[in-house]
Amino acid sequence: MIVCIGSKNPSKIEGVKRAFTTIYRDVLIYSFAIDTGLPPQPFGLDVTMEGARIRALKSIESNDRCIYGVGVEAGIFEVNKSFYDVQIAFVVDRSGKGFYGFSPAFKIPDRFVDLIKNKMYKELEDVVDNFYGTKNIGECGGFIKLLSRGVVLREDLTYYAVLMALIPFINSNIY
Repeated sequence: MIVCIGSKNPSKIEGVKRAFTTIYRDVLIYSFAIDTGLPPQPFGLDVTMEGARIRALKSIESNDRCIYGVGVEAGIFEVNKSFYDVQIAFVVDRSGKGFYGFSPAFKIPDRFVDLIKNKMYKELEDVVDNFYGTKNIGECGGFIKLLSRGVVLREDLTYYAVLMALIPFINSNIY
């Protein structure tokens, strides 16, 4: 089965691969750099969901052999004046049927969010890299790796988001 993902990010690719190989056999992943046309740091669930949808649709259009297109977008959303990071996946099949899945979310330090909102940084990864002295942390386990002291990786969050998006496909008799 050929699965096309709208990202070249190694953490996202690994999470997608893990999710699909948990459910299906003989999975081959193709990855494509996709421009969503959205801001580098999505704020709000709607914008994050749209980014994931665009990535999935553009990726499945990139190769006629794709059975599924997958988009994964990390975004920040607000609840009760606190900000959280979440990975949202959208998986679409050749017929155009698609579903969203969400990862567990974790709280972002307020001062990190303020730096993005005040346009001192374009996205959370830039803030984290500057604060921790890392480089491209979003491709190397993510901010969650640092916060959880290596217990949880971005790949894990992507895995769960994609797995949740696959639930309706593997239970098509009730969806």
